[in-house]
Amino acid sequence: MLFASRPSCIKRLLIIEDDPLVAFDNERTLKHGGYDVVATVDSGEAAVGILAGEQLDAIVLDLQLAGHMSGRDVARLARDRGIAVLLVTGSCPDDAGDIALACLNKPHSASALLGAVHAIETMLCKNKPARKVSGLQTYWQPKAA
Repeated sequence: MLFASRPSCIKRLLIIEDDPLVAFDNERTLKHGGYDVVATVDSGEAAVGILAGEQLDAIVLDLQLAGHMSGRDVARLARDRGIAVLLVTGSCPDDAGDIALACLNKPHSASALLGAVHAIETMLCKNKPARKVSGLQTYWQPKAA
């Protein structure tokens, strides 16, 4: 499913997911949606290397990761580098708005994942609130004009 009028400020994504089947599905969905998935990794430690060495527009991040580094640490690092954060997790934490632009609950459909990334694009590229997406919570505030 491609979005015909998709804003173009989000192109390069990093997927950080420790469940190999979910990671594969997310990567396939996003590639078919027209996004450039730079890498798919299963740990915070692996994500740090990609964050340091690649130009990224957004990360799709599960909070439960392999390794010792938490998903929250990865989210903060990405946010501090100006990279949009979409949490994709079993239960959106109460403090998700402090570390991410949006949180998509698992399980989710392919169209919900694409809709969530599109929502982030709408918020960042157009400075507008996003359309409702099933299972998505957004934490966006408009930029002052």
